[in-house]
Amino acid sequence: MRKNILGNIDNHKGEGLVAFIDILGFSEEILSNWNDPKNDPLKKILNLKKNIPVQSDKNAPKVKLDKSFERIYKCRIQTISDSIVVSFGFNNNNLVYGDLVLGTITFFETIAVIWRNSLESGYTIRGAVDWGEIYWDSKEIIGPAFITAYKLESTQAKSSRVIISSSFNRELANIAKQYKTFWNDFILDCVYKDIDGYLILNPHKLYDPDRKNDKNKIIEILHDLQNKAKNLNKEKYNPILAAMESPKINITNSDFGKY
Repeated sequence: MRKNILGNIDNHKGEGLVAFIDILGFSEEILSNWNDPKNDPLKKILNLKKNIPVQSDKNAPKVKLDKSFERIYKCRIQTISDSIVVSFGFNNNNLVYGDLVLGTITFFETIAVIWRNSLESGYTIRGAVDWGEIYWDSKEIIGPAFITAYKLESTQAKSSRVIISSSFNRELANIAKQYKTFWNDFILDCVYKDIDGYLILNPHKLYDPDRKNDKNKIIEILHDLQNKAKNLNKEKYNPILAAMESPKINITNSDFGKY
């Protein structure tokens, strides 16, 4: 069977999704504990990077167009010190119905797994995602979408959350209007409206609702991290804990495109 891999393109210049993710508190731990063998931050971050999700062709989302051809959706993931960049490239020449939807779902779910693995390694994250022009090859990633995601993470994310840029917000509104499939509900399930009006990656994606006490496990980890945080850093955990300890409320298509 012929396979066409979307998202994780070897060399890409065009439209795509980019997330810039920062591991909260890791920089401070490097400065404080670099030579502490009992609490080695280098060992922790390298272990976390080993557990970053790598999708195989077998478990990646896919669509069979016919008996001889299928499309596979995979994200590109790279790490820079205590930061992680997740990207998904769209080749406009070969897009078919549903590629934007499935690519977006794959992108969100990859970030959610990275977030979950970070929590289980003793850290949480904050980040931002953008839709726009982007270039990458085997070594570099350059472009407006990367810069926008980086700036949003550093200036607007503030607490433990992954915010959606205005450009990506508008694209989600377009997807909701143009592509009417059962997959649209999966996108809605991935997004949460925060108290300040930003759309963010839904914190409820961090646990498996079918696993008993899995939600409580994540809440306990977050409380533990908050208790260990110093001074005003404790406040960075309040929004996500408020969201996690509240009932899961999905947004609707009308919530897209408001900023």
